[in-house]
Amino acid sequence: MSKISIIGSGLSSAVLSKKLNAKEIFIFDKARGPGGRSSTRRVDSVGVFDHGLQFISPKKNDFELFLKQHLSPFIKEWDGEFFFFENNKKIKEKKYIGKSGNNDFVKNLISANTHYQKELLGIEKKNTKWLLQFMDSTNQECDKLILTIPLEQCQKIIAPLNLDFKIIGSMEPNLTIMVGFDKSLGIQANGFKFEKNPILSWAANESSKIRSENNPDLELWTLQSSLFFAQKKFQDYRSNKEEVINLMVGEFLNLFNIKNTKIVHKDIHGWLYAFKKENFSHKFYWNEEINLGICGDWMCGSKAEDSWSSASALADQINNS
Repeated sequence: MSKISIIGSGLSSAVLSKKLNAKEIFIFDKARGPGGRSSTRRVDSVGVFDHGLQFISPKKNDFELFLKQHLSPFIKEWDGEFFFFENNKKIKEKKYIGKSGNNDFVKNLISANTHYQKELLGIEKKNTKWLLQFMDSTNQECDKLILTIPLEQCQKIIAPLNLDFKIIGSMEPNLTIMVGFDKSLGIQANGFKFEKNPILSWAANESSKIRSENNPDLELWTLQSSLFFAQKKFQDYRSNKEEVINLMVGEFLNLFNIKNTKIVHKDIHGWLYAFKKENFSHKFYWNEEINLGICGDWMCGSKAEDSWSSASALADQINNS
């Protein structure tokens, strides 16, 4: 059986690690730990913020079965009411979250030799092997290579190979605010989707997820920007953090007519590669001649289920080839 290397440690990689038949599977990521956009921020004396993936709502029975089969001890349903803000229509889909944070989806699913803070510099085909070159001057050989990284990063890595497969387009950014208030805001719902707001696209009451690390005296919210706002502010947000935070939090408070509340924590995270608006017509790429694969949510959608769908299809192709 072969030795497989996977670049990226998000949900696609975790699914691959469960489904691939291989002697050894290695996962490499430039981050400090697993998760990708399935990320959780822990703040001492404040609590837990899911500042990436907000929840998973399975559409296909096979996906829900996969989650329950592999992650039942680590996930739960997020109860409560959720609304489209503009028309007050309920969002009725089932929502799964991690019991301690949404990073639970990935960190408890990965089944591989993991190596973090390993940024890929380039790849080279040497006879039947792939040679992976990392920024820390180390190398790794493998029989098969799979890229699960964002579209633009894939473009850069595969460009020297002159493949018949071309990756076109780009991914869109998102800005996420993590904010803690000194008391309950009195909002009678756990989440809101904004479809017409120029600044916000989503707001979630993190305290409603009932996690042991959350400070019970505070109320925590995660706010995600609209695409319009992210495109306008992303480039300079690091040097204008206070301005961007105030604009997003201010819009949120104004929408709900909230006054006289004290902010005890605020932070911002920018996702340069949050999602892709237009998708490819196929779920994955696999070149059996050179043993190179590519998968990810951006190939067939923008949701967590699309990561699972893409990775599952690629794993089946490799296992059967």
